[in-house]
Amino acid sequence: MKKIFFLVLIFVCTLKITAQDLLLQTLKSEADRNLTELKKQPVPAYYISYRVYDQTSYYIGASYGNIIQSIPSTQRLFNAAVRVGSPELDNTHEIKEGNEQGYADYNYAGYGSLGVEDNPEAWRLTLWQKTDAMYVAATKRFEKVKANVAVKVSSEDKSNDFSVETPERYIEKPVKFSDAKFDPKAWEEKLKKYSAVFKDNKDIIDSQIFLSAELTHKYFADTDGAEIFENRLCFYLFINASAKADDGMELPLYKSYFAYDIKDLPSDEQVIADAKQISETLSKLRVAPVAESYSGPVLMAGQAASVFFHEIFGHRIEGARLKKEDDAQTFKKKVGDMVLPDDISVTFEPQLKKSHGFSLNGQYVFDDEGIRGKRVEIVKNGKLVSFLMSRVPITGFDKSNGHGRGQIFYNTVTRQSNTIIESANPKSDKEMRAMMIEQLKKEGKPYGYLMDQVAGGFTTTGRYMPNAFNVTPLLVYRIYADGRPDEMVRGVDLVGTPLAIFSQIAACGKDYDIFNGTCGAESGGVPVASISPSIFVKMVETQKKPKAQSQPPILSRP
Repeated sequence: MKKIFFLVLIFVCTLKITAQDLLLQTLKSEADRNLTELKKQPVPAYYISYRVYDQTSYYIGASYGNIIQSIPSTQRLFNAAVRVGSPELDNTHEIKEGNEQGYADYNYAGYGSLGVEDNPEAWRLTLWQKTDAMYVAATKRFEKVKANVAVKVSSEDKSNDFSVETPERYIEKPVKFSDAKFDPKAWEEKLKKYSAVFKDNKDIIDSQIFLSAELTHKYFADTDGAEIFENRLCFYLFINASAKADDGMELPLYKSYFAYDIKDLPSDEQVIADAKQISETLSKLRVAPVAESYSGPVLMAGQAASVFFHEIFGHRIEGARLKKEDDAQTFKKKVGDMVLPDDISVTFEPQLKKSHGFSLNGQYVFDDEGIRGKRVEIVKNGKLVSFLMSRVPITGFDKSNGHGRGQIFYNTVTRQSNTIIESANPKSDKEMRAMMIEQLKKEGKPYGYLMDQVAGGFTTTGRYMPNAFNVTPLLVYRIYADGRPDEMVRGVDLVGTPLAIFSQIAACGKDYDIFNGTCGAESGGVPVASISPSIFVKMVETQKKPKAQSQPPILSRP
């Protein structure tokens, strides 16, 4: 009896030790089993991958000193991808001048829920159902691909549809949500205190402060042999408030904080001071003059410059996009050319958690295609030298550098990670402003603009629409050539085309700032970061911001 009891005890202990691998092993075995069967079909599959986000989170929201939400959440989501044909030509190939709605549906169709219980039998059934559906969708699209290839002109880029990579096995020790030492009740009290700042200002029409604590266990397995388990524990603290001018213009401002350790979030004193600054600035912004359309010199603070580079440059060096024949491919043929001043370099570093004192939201070890994220020098001393690459090759770049990314609801595509912009010849704030004043006087302009804070932006990269960008500043100042004090203005949008504005970048400052956010594109929202010094641009164009037509509140605020 003692011997039997000992053996049972050993089995239980072993089960506890290996439980962390149970899901990964199930993903791997099901991918291999399903591919073995699907290889035998008339249209054979050649690749299957499964990725899972096992997420535990806690969200707290507060407004005017009152908790409006305090919600824990647990979910386990997955995405299945099936490729049929061969790496040279498969179901993901671009269909020229075709109705791509079917592909959009396919891109989303691989998403599902595995349930939160550890039940391998239920997992297998769910994966089997989804894989079968994805195979059927893939074969239907592959028939359209082959027909399209037969009747359309030959592709400009003749590289394969899928790269051959060396698979890796990478298993981190699981992090538990309890390891974060997150106390919801204590944070509810903090957020009530922070949000109460806006009660005293009658100009504020809406305000909210929220905290999100998120732990994601990321799993990936494919039929190439990759097996990945990675933790992502992070914290977001976000202040948002808005006012409304008498002419109906909506005026939002925000401040965000991001950290991988809750202890790295700012102190209560700092958050309250920032909230008060937002409140005071909104009152000033509400009565500020509306800016007119403008072309001329502009200074961009570090945060604005970070968004500027992300939108204008980052999306145009994503490899998969450069393969599309309806894309403008702005930089595809410019490898080896000078695209920026010779003192500026641009690097993407996905594995980096901190830089210049900031935590970076775009960090990961492996991308969503199971490829290790690599440091990539895109621009070195002003010269374009490389592109961001997923497992979609382009001419001259046949390997991934770990930038295949996608929200769990979507299939992957080439996306940005952590962008670092640096200058070998930075200028002081005083020198940057002097350059601005000199340029204004040279052009006979009474003032230029300082873009201080921005909300984000968007860009179009296709051939059938203007290849342009729009960056949305929230806080803008006029800098006068005659030396009078800077003047706050409102209603400015920064617009333009990439090559024209890049040629006008004249200098970088010494002060760095960060934009941590979520980038939305073909594969959904993915976390990104961009760090940049302030920059001086000799010529930009602005236009008036769209203005809401609804009146300010008729009733006085209580």
